[in-house]
Amino acid sequence: AVVSTQSYNIGFLRFCKQGTLQFCFIKPAMSVVVIILQAFGFYHDGNWSPTEGYLYTTIIYNISISIALYALFLFYFATKDILRPYDPALKFFSVKAVIFLSFWQGVFLAVSEKAGIISPLQSDDGTTQTEAGTVSAGYQNFLICIEMFFAAIAMKYAFPISTYMTDGANHSSGRNVTMQSISSTLRETMNPRDIMTDAIHNFHPQYQQYTQYSSDNKRFQGQPPAQNNNMDVSRIYSDFVMK
Repeated sequence: AVVSTQSYNIGFLRFCKQGTLQFCFIKPAMSVVVIILQAFGFYHDGNWSPTEGYLYTTIIYNISISIALYALFLFYFATKDILRPYDPALKFFSVKAVIFLSFWQGVFLAVSEKAGIISPLQSDDGTTQTEAGTVSAGYQNFLICIEMFFAAIAMKYAFPISTYMTDGANHSSGRNVTMQSISSTLRETMNPRDIMTDAIHNFHPQYQQYTQYSSDNKRFQGQPPAQNNNMDVSRIYSDFVMK
C-alpha cells in the first residue's frame, strides 16, 4: 500500500538516491574492514561466532542491501508508467541479481555449513581434509560461474545492441569505435566523480532543493514536471541500475 501511493517528487527522489548511494560507500568500506579483520585473524567466512567479524559484516551488508533494494523498488513503482518503453525491470534484475543474489546465495551456503548440511571433505587416502568453509566457498564460486552464463544471456536482451547503434544511412554498421573512445569510456567508468557528486548533492543539508539534469546536461529548475519527467526519470533510473 505504501509503494502504490508513492509519487515522483524532489523529496522522494532524494530518499531513493540516498538509499542506493549508501550501498556504494558501505560496500567498499566493509571490504577494507574485512581485509583488516582477516589480517588480524578475526574474520573467517561462515564463522558466526560473536567474537568474529563475519557475523557483524553480514548483518551490515544485509541492512545496506535491503535499504538499497527498497529504494529502487519504490522508485520503480512510482515511475513504471514513464519507464515502460525502456523495459527497466529486465535491466534492473539482470544487473542487480549479479550483486545481491550472489551475496544472499553466499549467506545461504554459510548457514548451510553452520547447520552441518555442508560437511568437510576427506581425500581418498585420508591424509587431507578440506574444511567445510572452503567447500562452501567452492560451491559459491562454481555456482557463480554457472550463473554468469545465464546472466550474460539476460544482459544481451536487457541491453540490446540496437539501442546503441546510430540512425541514418550507416545504421547497419553502428557507431565508429576507436581506441580513443574505448579508453575514454574506460576512464569514465573507473572515475568515481559522479558517485561523489551524487553523494554530496543528496546527503549534504545545503542541497535541500534537488537539481535535476537531462541527458544533455541542461538544468531543469522550476519547470513543470510534464516538460521533463520522461527524459529525466529515464536517465536517473539508468544511474540507479548501473550503481
